[in-house]
Amino acid sequence: MDKTKFLDKLLKILEMVPEGISFTEDNRGGARVLLGEGQELLHISATDIQIPGISLPVNFFGKPSLLPDEFAPMDQIKELFQYLTANNLFGRLNHLGFCYAVDSAQSEKERLIDEVKKTKLHLYEEVSDDSSVWLFLGDTSNWQSPMLEFVINEKTTDPRKDYWLPHFQIDIDTYLDGNEIEKLIIDNFKGRIEPYRIIENKGMIILVRARLGVIAGINIALDMGFEGRMPRYHRTKILTQLV
Repeated sequence: MDKTKFLDKLLKILEMVPEGISFTEDNRGGARVLLGEGQELLHISATDIQIPGISLPVNFFGKPSLLPDEFAPMDQIKELFQYLTANNLFGRLNHLGFCYAVDSAQSEKERLIDEVKKTKLHLYEEVSDDSSVWLFLGDTSNWQSPMLEFVINEKTTDPRKDYWLPHFQIDIDTYLDGNEIEKLIIDNFKGRIEPYRIIENKGMIILVRARLGVIAGINIALDMGFEGRMPRYHRTKILTQLV
């Protein structure tokens, strides 16, 4: 697969995100996600993705989707972010994430634990509502800082798995409710993208996904959380620290 094709598309989208991502002017170029005091959490360049001190999951690029390239118009993605910004509806970058398949979820979890121990970062786990494992990298002492998520899938029988496996997710907090997020996705993308409710609890729509498309075998998803999502509570009460 030509991962530079995916990285080029991803960088162009990340440049539209109103805050939480800085674009470097050093000789590495690309985009950085920072924690407090300038600590780098993630670096994405035109040729690679780097997580300081941690190896990128091999199967993220190693087991691509079989779907042909198809993607939402970039001007519509830009218009969505512009709408959120202009109307003071953008909250923050919650996290960026990798979703990928592995032979053993437990082995992958242990690998990440071992590698994170050698860094100044922390690894947390959220109890999954499906068969996958949800891990978060970062530091919850500043709950407003973005994190990285690893969604680890050992087994799936979903016949539509190529539409979400593997995928890179851009997760943002908004000041919209779930129904408003769904309407925004439908209207902004002219009905081309169907909103998908990732998390719904007792009739309340908490997180909605807009699958932007697939490029070079990697799906890219924009996940939008409703205004009552309570990211501070999630960071301090829901996540369990592993390292």
